[in-house]
Amino acid sequence: MSDFLSQIDDSRLNRRTFLIGPAGTGKTTYATQHLLRLFERGVPTDRVLVLTPQITIARPYQNAVHGSAFGGGTVSILTLSGLARRLIEVFWGLIAEPMGFANPGAEPIFLNVETAQYYMAQVAQPIIDEGYFDAVNVADARIVSQLLDNLNRAALTRFPVDQVAERLINAWGGERDSRRPEVYRKAAEIAEAFRARCKSQNLLDFSLMLESFRAHLMPDPSVQKFILDYLDYLIADNVEEDNPIAHDFIAWFTPRAKGALVICDTDGGYRNFLGADPDHALDLENVCDETVTLTESKVMSTPISALAASFNRVLGRTFEAQSVSAPLTEAVTLKTARFYPQMLDWAIEEAVKLVESGVSPREIVFLAPFLNDSMRFTLSYKLKALAAQKGISLETLSHRPSRALRDEPPTRAMITFAALAHPGWKIRLPIEDVADALYQGIEGIDPVRARLLAEIVYRRQGDNHILSPFAKINPDMQERITYLAGERFDQLREWIESYKAQGEYEGLMPVDYFWRRLFGEVLSQPGYGFHDNLEAGRVIAQLIDSAQGFRRVLYPVGSDWETAGREYVSFVNARLLPALSPQRWFEEEADAIFLAPASTFLLRNRVVDYQFWLDCGSSGWSERLEQPLTHPYVLRRDYPADQVWSDELEEDTQKDALYRIVIGLTRRCRKQIYLAVADLGESGYEQRGMLLRVLQRAVGGTDETSTSESSDQVEP
Repeated sequence: MSDFLSQIDDSRLNRRTFLIGPAGTGKTTYATQHLLRLFERGVPTDRVLVLTPQITIARPYQNAVHGSAFGGGTVSILTLSGLARRLIEVFWGLIAEPMGFANPGAEPIFLNVETAQYYMAQVAQPIIDEGYFDAVNVADARIVSQLLDNLNRAALTRFPVDQVAERLINAWGGERDSRRPEVYRKAAEIAEAFRARCKSQNLLDFSLMLESFRAHLMPDPSVQKFILDYLDYLIADNVEEDNPIAHDFIAWFTPRAKGALVICDTDGGYRNFLGADPDHALDLENVCDETVTLTESKVMSTPISALAASFNRVLGRTFEAQSVSAPLTEAVTLKTARFYPQMLDWAIEEAVKLVESGVSPREIVFLAPFLNDSMRFTLSYKLKALAAQKGISLETLSHRPSRALRDEPPTRAMITFAALAHPGWKIRLPIEDVADALYQGIEGIDPVRARLLAEIVYRRQGDNHILSPFAKINPDMQERITYLAGERFDQLREWIESYKAQGEYEGLMPVDYFWRRLFGEVLSQPGYGFHDNLEAGRVIAQLIDSAQGFRRVLYPVGSDWETAGREYVSFVNARLLPALSPQRWFEEEADAIFLAPASTFLLRNRVVDYQFWLDCGSSGWSERLEQPLTHPYVLRRDYPADQVWSDELEEDTQKDALYRIVIGLTRRCRKQIYLAVADLGESGYEQRGMLLRVLQRAVGGTDETSTSESSDQVEP
């Protein structure tokens, strides 16, 4: 189908085409050119809707428009929730009363992931504190997020909220923990109470937006006419990653549009935990005039294509990879080490060799089933250290969307400085937090000196705690801490004291303003810990954006900023999950090695030259995270309401998930994949996960760099 990619003729602009094929076959590249051709032929930019399952996936379309002669136009590049929000804003008066909102005359308040968790936590926490969820042994923040997940899944699958508990109980069965059904019922009660609160305060979380869109907006003839009056063309990309309601909208709009391009990856579905339904996406072929199937990869080299074919053969999916013949040794470097640290050290050495040979760091990614703090720190620190030994400046970037902001060291440091600058918050900081903030914030001070400095300068003054000047420290201690570190500490301390004095007379600014100023005026300057620190700057930018969004929803202009700041810090300390930060997803252009969980990398739709798959013996490559209060497969539109979720079904989903991950990663690699296996995992236990068994059959004896005679070779 190479002719199809080279022929974006005018006749195709007014067709309804279902474009399907594996990742890397040029579908999105074609679609961006298709979009620009529409504009070249006189279609107004505001008459085209580009729909993607996640706004970060829309980056190629944004870049194409901004880099063209049509960059000044308005193009609707949206997710379904973005489209729903726009329509709700227009037709709020039409749906507010039928939806049961208490004050139809007032404006709706849209909640993101963070603010929805904040309100849900207020409803759920008293019940959590009574011990109703002790049987599932889940952190409070995870309980809150899973309760919201259930509401979202109910909205996506069109069944009432009160059916969630019934479906989960039926799937659980009666032979296991007898307390689980009561937990499900209590979770349903909390969800209903949260929904009632939202309607009483005109709050719309993701589930209420979708429910409003599906049940009240799309069936209304006036809304349908509005859409058709303003939009003529549709491009829907990565529909396999979208949810059933998005598919329903695409199925409705496509036959009515002047032209449509619906794009589907054959091996996708990585967002199933967020409601993706790849099987339902295939039904969209039925509303299109033609189907075009692409098979030729524009990414993979011949050896990588052979590797993909080998994986496909072993995992036994119905899709047949292109038949190619090439030695797998040109596509794969396999390393089996006895111990976990040896595995990481080998991967680090190989990556630095690549950079030393001229490979751009941004063409290298380190992937694992989970990227915990220990692995991320080890990789980042040792990559930089080894590169520095060779005279190379090397940066790393990491991204873990499910990681709480509180878990990021720069976040903890910024919260500590904010608490010191806002005595009205009445936050009693542990000495460990102050020491850690000084260690992070001041360049050239090690943890021992930072702790010593904190123990001396962090003192009680009345009802509050303050930082005393470095000059008042005993001279022997000053010399031990170093005068340079003391000078930098004093500058930081004086900035905080100046801020406090200003706030006493002029009113404190919002905490996001405080952090913006502190970072820009002090901590990002030479001599301080966040100067020229890409990772810290990224985390702090997300913190500032998060605080700003929280304030705008809960505390409008003229609010008590001290209360707002204290509430936000309390929210972050509760370890609730952050909202999606597009900035963190749009850092591919940074010349840095990227560290991420494999699923996170796949959701970026990014292609690189070299991939390192770490900890290939781990079962985490195929096993899904335990979510005792929800279930991404049971709470699907097509799952039988009375069917027990069996071990056989779980194993089938594991095989399916591993296939999608392995094939998806392979199709996004140009040159070579480094497979790193440790016989003994991080906890010291022997590892024999499903991916390892697949590698034994698909890759076989390609290991040429072993560290022990007894277990270095993965045998086929």
